[in-house]
Amino acid sequence: MKYSYKKVLVTGGAGCIGMPVCVELLKRGVKVVLFDLYGQVQYVEKFIDKNIEIYYGSILDESSLRDAFRGCDAVIHLAAYLGVRRTETNSLRCLDINIDGVKKVLDVGIQAGIRKLVFASSSEVYGEPLKNPVSENDLTQGKTVYAISKLAGEEMVKAYADEYSNLDYTILRYFNTYGPYQIAQFVVPKFIRNVLSGKAPVVYGDGSQQRSYCYSMDTARATVDALFSNKANRQVMNVGNGDALVSLIELADLVINLCGMENKVTVKTRYGFEKTDRSVDREINTRFCDTEKIKNILGFHPEVSLKEGIIKVIEHGIIKPKWATSEKDYTIDDSL
Repeated sequence: MKYSYKKVLVTGGAGCIGMPVCVELLKRGVKVVLFDLYGQVQYVEKFIDKNIEIYYGSILDESSLRDAFRGCDAVIHLAAYLGVRRTETNSLRCLDINIDGVKKVLDVGIQAGIRKLVFASSSEVYGEPLKNPVSENDLTQGKTVYAISKLAGEEMVKAYADEYSNLDYTILRYFNTYGPYQIAQFVVPKFIRNVLSGKAPVVYGDGSQQRSYCYSMDTARATVDALFSNKANRQVMNVGNGDALVSLIELADLVINLCGMENKVTVKTRYGFEKTDRSVDREINTRFCDTEKIKNILGFHPEVSLKEGIIKVIEHGIIKPKWATSEKDYTIDDSL
């Protein structure tokens, strides 16, 4: 296949999905520009390929974006304000970054002459789905400010593509991605961190909440495939592993087993949400994706099983975010 993009900017390129996206682009002979906050890059700098150009900055800073966009003909926009506690307690910041930040990326990107943008949306836009598995045609009903900001970002991308006929896009709704470089606020690395410290993984609610987890390299492969596929232009597609449904209790037990701690640690279940930033009205009981559309368009199939992926995360280690100052900041977040 002949690829049509020679130099690609990856915003949020030092994150859980961004790092493998950069690697996947390099594999395909593409020049890569990684754009992220200085602190985030510092956490993973030793793992970044020397052939990747690095630019530091916020997507709210047009000057920094202009520098990073120079010479690029496409962008994969992953940068976002994430996390249950952060987005709910800093809602204005969430809206600024996840809506105005998208606009700035589009404005600067169009000025730079980009021809396609791949936008990272989220399964959170479906809220508590009326049925499972969730397809792209199902009702979007975000229950959080984060979900609302992602829906607004989707509409911003569509509106710009309608206004600028030379701009193509693909919107990807990620479902529960996990992998190396993911900070310990998210459920898989949080469980691993607790277990390896000899602590019980804590499950809030009754533990029957169900999700399906997709390994970051699989998510990255789908993301890059979407960039280079003309069939994916102007499409909204789910990305995830809908065949790997697991409850939080089952996930915690699997982590304990894979960490070799089955005789020392057991799952601690807290049936309420006291002393957390979660609540009954925010909790999603079951949500997993229908991936028929992305299979038909891109031939996408996840390759890494949940067991294999968790082992890879254990071997790689967990990142502690600089902004986390207490255990309270690490409550489980499944928002991607």
